Amino acid sequence: MMNKLLLYILFFLVAGFGVNAQEMNATTILNKSIRYHDPNGEWKRFNHEMEFVSERPKGPDRKSTVVINNNKGYFSLTETGNHMEIIMDSCLQVPVGKTCDNVKRTRNYYVYLWGLPMKLKDEGTVLDPKVVEEKFEGVDCYVLRVPYDEDTWFFYIDKSTYAMKAYMFYKDEPTKKGELIYLDEEAVVGDMKIPKKRKWVTTPEGNLLGTDILISSK
Repeated sequence: MMNKLLLYILFFLVAGFGVNAQEMNATTILNKSIRYHDPNGEWKRFNHEMEFVSERPKGPDRKSTVVINNNKGYFSLTETGNHMEIIMDSCLQVPVGKTCDNVKRTRNYYVYLWGLPMKLKDEGTVLDPKVVEEKFEGVDCYVLRVPYDEDTWFFYIDKSTYAMKAYMFYKDEPTKKGELIYLDEEAVVGDMKIPKKRKWVTTPEGNLLGTDILISSK
């Protein structure tokens, strides 16, 4: 009887350690963050128009309207005096002085940032299995690392809610030269919870580059 009792205790101890290890797994943390931000899997069929204002410390505010339709692979960006449109890899409208490659890079930039953390599931994305725990702005966070060809990204995930608190990228990881993006407030777009404000600062200097604010969506 005593042996059976010891076996039961050992089983539950091992099972408990298994749960803790799983919670620390990078893929598990990413999946939980995706469930927080996109509980119904809307990103794959995302089709919304969003208006932003970009506040810049050394220039006037800039307003822009972005349309993302993932069903059709459609993207458009309208700013003062400029408009660009693209479906998949076919550019429909290219601003004067720009090329189709410029339009593709702009599209990729917007879709990546506004599609996080779901975009970390894209084919070819390498998620570092090692998870670091840090306190960010007073919040206990998991830190996920994703290396790309040109830079390395770090994503700060709230340990209690799995909401993204910030992300950062280094162009040169050893010198920590890059940018840190603070995420503040949340907006509900469709069924998704996405950051309403993104404040960009340089690293390691901490110089403010600007703040992007989502002002409306439909």
